[in-house]
Amino acid sequence: MIGTTVLAICLACGQVGWQKPRALRPGDTIAFAAPAGAAEEMPVKAFAAALEREGFKVRIPDGMLGRRDRHLGGTDAQRADEFNALLRDPAVRAIFPVRGGYGLTRILDRIDYKALAADPKIITGYSDLTALHLAAARKARVITFHSPLPMHSLHKGETEPHAFAYRSFRRMILAGPEAPRAGLVETPKPPEKPRSLAPGKARGRLMGGNLSLVAATIGTPYAIEPEGAILLLEDVNEAPYRVDRMLSQLRLSGVLDRISGVVLGSFTTKEADEPPKIEAILREYFGGLKVPVLMGFPSGHAPANATLPHGGLVELDADAATLRIIENPLSP
Repeated sequence: MIGTTVLAICLACGQVGWQKPRALRPGDTIAFAAPAGAAEEMPVKAFAAALEREGFKVRIPDGMLGRRDRHLGGTDAQRADEFNALLRDPAVRAIFPVRGGYGLTRILDRIDYKALAADPKIITGYSDLTALHLAAARKARVITFHSPLPMHSLHKGETEPHAFAYRSFRRMILAGPEAPRAGLVETPKPPEKPRSLAPGKARGRLMGGNLSLVAATIGTPYAIEPEGAILLLEDVNEAPYRVDRMLSQLRLSGVLDRISGVVLGSFTTKEADEPPKIEAILREYFGGLKVPVLMGFPSGHAPANATLPHGGLVELDADAATLRIIENPLSP
């Protein structure tokens, strides 16, 4: 067994192999958590009931529902302590943060990454959860999952327009240990089919998520490690000039010089005239990188939100407009 000091050194230099959480089995305990925004009772309990009907045990931490501290789902101490208690509990095999919003960057330095590395658990979510995915990759080398959230869509099951996101989540997270998870990532039928921005193929670990959080963690111990990665980016309600500024930050910090490919998800906005402006900015930054780039992939703040393995090995084929998961991101 690697000693604590050696493990810390190896994690820092990136020499420890990536770990896969164990696939869920009926009877396993899935815990909900609110490490960012506040949890609302109705959607949380609705999804909990659906999971229990599938044979899972569900834990909703005491005091989580309705807990608030300004724009947060509780104080920093409450949210970090709740999450760490779940990481340290061997009975908990998966942690489903219930919503994004804001708050993860406030507690990244309080999370028990040693507990996660010692006992990898399935961790899901997107948006503000991007910060946790990046930190888990950097500090514990554990594959997590960029996925829909219980409060935003999962509690609605296979109702439209959320059916694609729910089915993708089920296949990746809730299916049995023997279920196939490697292979082409399913995408919705046209006209939402992804399209190539720059041609080519590349392999690497899928890293990233919400652009705001990727940019916000640059320069911290929890920043993305872009060397050879397939960079995933999406965002919501960001004005074109803010998207431009954040991409400038990634460029100036050297992130865009070190990646092997790019998957661009949804960049949804409130203003009708903004999507074309944002697309022009994306083309400007990524069109000349000389790596394969895929646009319009079903990931992010839109109903079509695929569940993807953050830190998992993938192959991007921009010519065919596909993303393939190379190996099962969960251990049987």
